[in-house]
Amino acid sequence: MDLKKYLLESLKYILRSYPIIRPYIKEIDGLYNMSVADLRKRNEKRFLEIFRTAYDKSIFYHKLYSDNGIKKEDIKTLADINKLPIVTKEMVKKYADDMLTVPKFMVIAGHTSGTTGTPLRIYESWPSIWRSQAYTYCARKRNGYTYGQRLVSLRGHLDKKQTYLKVHVSNTLYLSSYNINKETVRLYYQLISDWEPVAIEGYPSSLYSLALFLKEADLKLRIPVAFTSSETLLEYQRELIEDRFDTEIFDNYGMTEQTIYLQEAYNHNGYYEIPGYSINEYLEDGEICTSLINQEFPLIRYRSNDIMEMAELTDSNPQIIVSSIQGRKEDFIYCKDGTRIMRLDFLFKKVQHIKMSQLIQKESGLVEICIVPDSNFNSDDIKQVEQNLIDRVGIDNIEYEIKIITEDEIVYTKRGKYKFIINMSFANGTGGVNI
Repeated sequence: MDLKKYLLESLKYILRSYPIIRPYIKEIDGLYNMSVADLRKRNEKRFLEIFRTAYDKSIFYHKLYSDNGIKKEDIKTLADINKLPIVTKEMVKKYADDMLTVPKFMVIAGHTSGTTGTPLRIYESWPSIWRSQAYTYCARKRNGYTYGQRLVSLRGHLDKKQTYLKVHVSNTLYLSSYNINKETVRLYYQLISDWEPVAIEGYPSSLYSLALFLKEADLKLRIPVAFTSSETLLEYQRELIEDRFDTEIFDNYGMTEQTIYLQEAYNHNGYYEIPGYSINEYLEDGEICTSLINQEFPLIRYRSNDIMEMAELTDSNPQIIVSSIQGRKEDFIYCKDGTRIMRLDFLFKKVQHIKMSQLIQKESGLVEICIVPDSNFNSDDIKQVEQNLIDRVGIDNIEYEIKIITEDEIVYTKRGKYKFIINMSFANGTGGVNI
C-alpha cells in the first residue's frame, strides 16, 4: 500500500467530511425547496454580493469594468448582468492572480485539465470547496447514495503502479483505470464484489473498459447506482455499463472552474441546473456562466464553448434545461462544405462487434475512424460503418479511412480522460456551421 497516498486521500476526506460541510448541506437543501421566484431572488442577491466584491476588491474586475464605463451603481438587478463584459479563458490565463478578491495566502491554487489547450490556473477558497462538496453530497443523496457509504472510484486517482487502494475513513475503494485488462478483470471483479459498494463513480471510458472485460469473462456485478462525469457519456457506453454493473447511471456535468453544475434528471430525459450554483446563459455555440459559490476568485460571465442541446420545458419536465451535452467545438467533425456533424455515435448503429472507437480529424473533410474490434468483427461491420457515414454526411462531403487498432492505441489525455473525437483541424483554425 502507498502510505502517502492513503494518508492524503484520508486527509482530503476528513477536511470535507459531513460535520464540516453540514451547514452548507442545510443551505443547499433549502435551495432545492425554494419556489422559482424565491430562488431567483436569492440568486440575484448573491450575484450582486459577488459583483460588488469583485468591483471593490479585484484589480482585474475593477479595471475591466472601469474600462468599459461600468460603475458599481449601474448594476442593480440580475437583469443588469448583460451589461457586463464577457470573461474569457485567455483572460484567466493571463490575469488569474489579479482576479482574486482576497490575498493569495487565503486560497488554494488548482489547475483545469487543459483539454482545450494550456491548463488554467484557478483558485479556490475553503468555503467554496466545502460548498462544492455539499452540492455533490445533496445531488448524490437524491440519487440514492449518502456520502460515507461504500463507494468504488475509477477516476484516475491511481496510476499504473498501484491497482487498488482502500481508504477506510471514506469507505472508498480506489481502482486504477490503467491496469484494466483480461488478466486483471477477475481481480477487479473480486475486489468490487467483496467491497459491496452502494455506488461507483468514474469516467465513462474507465467504467466502459471494465464493463467490456467483464462481458468477455461472462461476469456481472451488482452496484445500485453509478455516477459518471468529466467526459461525454455515449449511449453505447451507458447500455453496457448498466448491463454489466446492474446499475443505474446518473451523469453529471461540471467544470473545475466551479461555474456550472448540471445533474441528470431522474427520468434520464436530460439535465437540470443544481439550484443556486450559478447563473447560466446558453448560446448556440456555448454558454456564459457566473459562479455563485466562489466569491474569493469570482468568475462573472465566464465564456465556455461546450455545446448543449436545450430542452423544451413541459409540465412533466419543468426543471430540465439541457436535453443533451454535445461537447466542445473541437469535438465535432467538419465536412468539406463546412458543416459540423454532431452525435457521431450514429456511425456504429447496427454494428455489433466493436469494443471501442475513436475518430481523428487532421483536416476538414478527412476523418480517421479508428476501431478496436472484438473477435467476431468482420467485413460486414466495416460496410455498415461506411453506409452509416454516407447516409448521414453524403458520399462526396467527407473522405475517410477506417483503421483497425488495439486498445493500447486509443489516445487519452494526461489525466486519463477519453476523447471520442480528436480534432486536430480545429486547432489549425478550420471550422464550420452547425447542422
